[in-house]
Amino acid sequence: MTAPGDAMADILRVTTPLINKSQSVETKPNVEISTQFPVQDPTRVPRPGAQSELLQQNNGMIQQEDTSALLLNLLKDPSVTVNFLKSISSMEAVIKLLPVNNSPFTKEIEQMFGELLVPADQIAAEMGRQEEGSTYFKGEIFELLREVVRQSPEPGGELQGAVVSFLKALTLFHTRREALGSVANSLQYLADTLSSSKTLAGRLEELANSYRQEDAPERFPTLRQETLSLLKEVEESILFSDKTEKVVRMAIYNLSRYNDNATFLQESVSRMMLQLRGDKAREGFLTALEQLLQAEKAPQEKRPTALAILSRILERQMANEDLMALNAEKMEKIIHSLLSSPCNFTPLLHYVLPVQYEDIQSFAEIWINPNGGEDDRDRPDDGSRVIHMLLAFDVESIGRFELELFVREKVIDFALYCPPAYTKVYSEIRDNLRSCAGQTGYRFGEIRVDRLDRPRSLMDVFKSLPYKRTGVDVKI
Repeated sequence: MTAPGDAMADILRVTTPLINKSQSVETKPNVEISTQFPVQDPTRVPRPGAQSELLQQNNGMIQQEDTSALLLNLLKDPSVTVNFLKSISSMEAVIKLLPVNNSPFTKEIEQMFGELLVPADQIAAEMGRQEEGSTYFKGEIFELLREVVRQSPEPGGELQGAVVSFLKALTLFHTRREALGSVANSLQYLADTLSSSKTLAGRLEELANSYRQEDAPERFPTLRQETLSLLKEVEESILFSDKTEKVVRMAIYNLSRYNDNATFLQESVSRMMLQLRGDKAREGFLTALEQLLQAEKAPQEKRPTALAILSRILERQMANEDLMALNAEKMEKIIHSLLSSPCNFTPLLHYVLPVQYEDIQSFAEIWINPNGGEDDRDRPDDGSRVIHMLLAFDVESIGRFELELFVREKVIDFALYCPPAYTKVYSEIRDNLRSCAGQTGYRFGEIRVDRLDRPRSLMDVFKSLPYKRTGVDVKI
């Protein structure tokens, strides 16, 4: 018997294959280990598929990361505010280019422009009206809830859960009509897009009108079933496309926003009553809630804000084919600017102020970060409240200005960027500014006047915006 070691030695001594000497030996090429291929398809994969592309195979809606990138690029564009200011002023001039046969329409739009302009002595009142519509959670009942949560000995406990449930129920109750209107708008858009199919477009338009009727909330279960069935037919139509698919999904989403559970608000109120301590707190809560609901049933007549009037102007202009042919690009720029208004990607207060001062027009946008300390990362946080503001305004026949303010308690740091031709003129106002602030309780700290070489984007001014979009800022 051969020992294992001898057998291994014999194997190692074999260095050449045993072949016929007359047979030619073909040398096999070296296999590239880096080359990858699937068994089903031996062709090489040039690159892996992007994750967003894989996700979109199963979801026709815009992905969250795509939405973030879209708004991020929008806010990086300095022309967002520039074009907004210039487009409004030039839109009025375009109106006068319309043919004479459109005179009734022209007069209507000119009247709206007259309502749009805010007198110089009413700027503060206009800002107050716009701020009032910036959030729903304003008023006595919400201040009461904030105070209750603030005084709670158990943060994140049952009380906070009850407050969150109540706010959710109240929001769903308050936005029921809004959700129905959104569904109606989606159906109307589909009807216009699929107009070549008269039968399908007619049914979509009829259903859209049903959502606008007063009895729509009572008929919602039936309308929802009809809508889902009709949207199924739209998906099976030969006219169905990627664009209409997104609208269909948006309509289905808006259907899910509508809460037809009549007891949800009542149950959340009962839960709040169990968590409130004392008869006085419970009575105050119920009284404030009743006042809020009564105010919604009988809304008071209020002067429309400049943004509301601007929306009406855009709506009327978009319905006019002649004006769209002349003015479509300007209106698109205004809409882009409005899309960058406050949302979860832009947590800033936003004001639009078309101002009339004597015979001069000025169109301004104001952006405010009430937590302005996060935009000034070079200065250590001393616990004081900091408000950061950007005022971009275009003065007729003068040019564009940018005013940036940091308000730290009672001290204002002031930076004015103005057209190059006016830099020297406005540099001489420093002393006048300091004297004017003496009667207000505030005082100016740093005052800087410089030329505006290029418009700045919101991302350039509010340094905290990229952090709020791309992740969590963690300090160790």
